Amino acid sequence: MPVVNQNTSESLPDTFFPDQSFYDACYDGDLDQVEKSLAEGVNVNAVTHDDFTALMMASDGGQKAIVESLIKAGANLNATSTGGATAMLFAAQENNIDCLELLINAGANLNAAFSNGATPLLIAAKKGNTGCVKLLINAGACLNAALSDGATPLFFAAQENNTDCLKLLINTGADVNARTENGITPLFIAALKGNTDSVKALTEANADLNAKTKNGTTALLIAALKNNIESLKILIEAGANLNVARTSDSSTPLFIAIQENNTDCLKLLINAGVDLNTPRAKDGATPLLIAVWKGNADCVEILINGGADLNAVRAKDSVTPLFIAAWKGHTDCVETLIHVGADLNAAASDGTTPLYIAAKENNIDCVNLLINAGADLNATRITDGATPLSIATAMGNTDCMEALIKAGAK
Repeated sequence: MPVVNQNTSESLPDTFFPDQSFYDACYDGDLDQVEKSLAEGVNVNAVTHDDFTALMMASDGGQKAIVESLIKAGANLNATSTGGATAMLFAAQENNIDCLELLINAGANLNAAFSNGATPLLIAAKKGNTGCVKLLINAGACLNAALSDGATPLFFAAQENNTDCLKLLINTGADVNARTENGITPLFIAALKGNTDSVKALTEANADLNAKTKNGTTALLIAALKNNIESLKILIEAGANLNVARTSDSSTPLFIAIQENNTDCLKLLINAGVDLNTPRAKDGATPLLIAVWKGNADCVEILINGGADLNAVRAKDSVTPLFIAAWKGHTDCVETLIHVGADLNAAASDGTTPLYIAAKENNIDCVNLLINAGADLNATRITDGATPLSIATAMGNTDCMEALIKAGAK
């Protein structure tokens, strides 16, 4: 009774198609069974329901002798599965070096790719299969063949910190600044992942230290964001721009480290000479003001010790770090700023003082700290003449009212 090929609708004799045992023998390494089937006239290029061939199965299983036997029997070296896989892709993925070498020597397509664009070299680099990477490079595989999103073998070697593969690719001439569709470079992904060996290798290969992604983020910015201290250190020592700002929000590495409370990164940046007082373009806030806003007391102390301006004001409303700390109720920040001599009565553009805003927000601990430090109890707001006591009364903040009256406020 004839058998019908489900892929081509071709009607062929029973003996033309192997049963599952033939494929199992190829994968498991049963050479005797494979050669017996071949001698009986089995179709060496017949496929399973996923379009897998015997050669793919043997390459996937690392069965060198069977791969060799199938090649001699006329197996199609470049047959593809439903997803675009070839025997060579399977061999590279599973680090089956002997099988890969046989396929290369037989003339298999070095750059045949999965449906997503992944080549044998890309797969081997991602998996850290150094021997396969070396074989493929020596055979002339395309170094920069990329996925549909632009990611190259070097990108994946950097992402997975497969340093030996990375160095092989670099030394052979892979593009160290190749970008994905989002503008991500191998150096960026290595810094993002904290893969310090890859970061070091790429900086030594003169990768662009200040390349920006589509949203304007650099490798240094992402290292600061992810608190990848060693990567940050390598980038700084290599000469990355300390003050480059992210396009999306004008934040520099310093602002990023502060926002994330990454104190070790903050110390590194300060020691490297980053500017502590340059305001952020989007809102005019200084690094110290942002540290206070976030309530990151450790960052506040580090910035103060590094020489940050205690009384630098935000451009749009002239508020100081002490004002923000009192407003947000960050008592530890208020205490620190008072201790180092911040201006107690520095007012916002409408005349509102730190004591006024603390009383309005019912931040009683901040009110007490400011009173005890000698803040002006009766400073009036320009717009309406309101005082700390009058606003506490209007808001019904009885604890603040009592503290102010006891201190002599009018």
